Amino acid sequence: MKWISAIGLSTTLIALAVVAASCGGDDDGNGQLSGMDHGSSGMNMNSDSPASNVTVNLSNWAMSPSSKTLTAGTVKFTAVHEAAHHGMNDGGATHQLMVARLPDGAKAGQSKFSSIALNLGDIKPGESKSGEAELTTGTYEVACLVVEQVNGKSVNHYEKGMYTTVVVK
Repeated sequence: MKWISAIGLSTTLIALAVVAASCGGDDDGNGQLSGMDHGSSGMNMNSDSPASNVTVNLSNWAMSPSSKTLTAGTVKFTAVHEAAHHGMNDGGATHQLMVARLPDGAKAGQSKFSSIALNLGDIKPGESKSGEAELTTGTYEVACLVVEQVNGKSVNHYEKGMYTTVVVK
């Protein structure tokens, strides 16, 4: 019985490995997966491995960096505003990518930035903008600080949760 269970487990693990391998992107012929921005340092799916290039996807109301662990020094940020149409009453016609160091003890969402390292603004749906920042070790907040008027109401992207943190090592 134990031998049959071991065979079943082995078969399951092999099947999972095959599925995981087949879930990768399509090779574009240059050894890169299509549909993803890899930057010059390649794709960083492991947050334990610091990156010097990071793509941040901007959507209503989230910021999703390709890596949450960055290498100290010059870091290239590419902000990509999803092309999906936002509802007329939702807001989000433009977004911003602001990167600022957080003081010791501060947490994201508290509006306690110290110096702003990078500010890319007026990023419209379907657009991307890039910029570089010199970052030292520490925790940085990546945020959208846009406040817009939609049907007479103020829509504050930051208050809606459009922020995250990255750690620079």
